[in-house]
Amino acid sequence: MSSAKSWAKRAAPLLLILALGACGLRPLYGTNSVGTAMSDRLGQVNVGIIGDRSGQILRTELIRTLNPQGRPAQPAYDLGVALAESQQDVNLISDLTTTRKNLTMTASFVLTDRKTGQPVFSDSVSEITSFNVLADQYTTLVGERDARERALRSLGEDIRTRLALYFDRHP
Repeated sequence: MSSAKSWAKRAAPLLLILALGACGLRPLYGTNSVGTAMSDRLGQVNVGIIGDRSGQILRTELIRTLNPQGRPAQPAYDLGVALAESQQDVNLISDLTTTRKNLTMTASFVLTDRKTGQPVFSDSVSEITSFNVLADQYTTLVGERDARERALRSLGEDIRTRLALYFDRHP
């Protein structure tokens, strides 16, 4: 009986690997069924100008993640992004002084096919980050800036992931 248990323990990882392979899971950023690497598809996206300083940071993040080989000479798609920001007081002490704020950033985006000029995909992503409100105004501003930059990096990753999913489903 111990040899049967030993054989089962050795065979279990192999059976698990075979079962996972049969379930249809595949890497998102690999080569799809048409033979096009996801990085090639994402690399064909031209990121449009996004207004104000936060928009510049988000645009830089998107260009860095979508076009790591450099911006495309002949992009197939244009990406337009609109960015919105709001703040909410979340921690008040007894004298109604705010000690913490939530920063909510929302990016709505539209992917447009350059050949047809028609939008092919649109979506929006949101991120909430927090920062402390301290007596030292400079420290509060630094915390707010850090929270904003974290939110923008996260929005950029979310947009990239949503675009990759769109391209995976529409080869």
